[in-house]
Amino acid sequence: MENRKSRKSTFLYVILLTLCVPLAYVYLILVTGLLDKIQEGHIGLTLMIVFLPLFFYWGLVAVVGIINIGQSFKIYKTGNPIECVNRMLIHKYGLVVFFCVNFLVLFIYYFFISMAVLVGSRGAAIIFAPVLLPWLIVAVVFSVGATWLAILPGSFYGIQVIRMTYKSGKIGFAEAVVHTVFQFFFLFDVLDAMYLATQKWGRGKKSSAIIGCVYLFAVFATIYLIIKMKSMF
Repeated sequence: MENRKSRKSTFLYVILLTLCVPLAYVYLILVTGLLDKIQEGHIGLTLMIVFLPLFFYWGLVAVVGIINIGQSFKIYKTGNPIECVNRMLIHKYGLVVFFCVNFLVLFIYYFFISMAVLVGSRGAAIIFAPVLLPWLIVAVVFSVGATWLAILPGSFYGIQVIRMTYKSGKIGFAEAVVHTVFQFFFLFDVLDAMYLATQKWGRGKKSSAIIGCVYLFAVFATIYLIIKMKSMF
């Protein structure tokens, strides 16, 4: 019963991030509408309307994420590998939709921004590439870094699973190190969690098959999207 109660924070973290893009869309509509009604000179009110919802949402995500990290260590102390594996899979599999949508949105956003600048300047933007390109790189790195932070709570559950797997003698030290490294890289973390769960603990075989199909679909969809975008320009 205690595990089920504490598991609510695990589901909450996944739900919050999965709703990121829809909430961002609603946020933009509401903020744009409210800012149109605010008279000039109300700088404080404007800043509050713009930044308060962002601070609240990402603050909540951070708090719930930290709670999950703390719970991963508590579960390890109880010596319950099945519960830890289940939490790991909830994070890794549950956030697949978030990462796919996030990647798609960022890819489209940066692609069209770049193309808009290039087409709008009739190619003249190439001359300013040495100035514009570093800013674009910084923006992309920031977006990737911010997205990477989202995998940390699930990665800590993965680390606890690796520790339990090593402790039980199912893997050696070198293999444990490799698994730990994989937990902090996009795509590899999910595949690694899939391997640990299905091959070492016999858990999540059906859900792993579903996630495998989702991954294949995402890969083909990305390739198709790239081809279509190239044909547009």
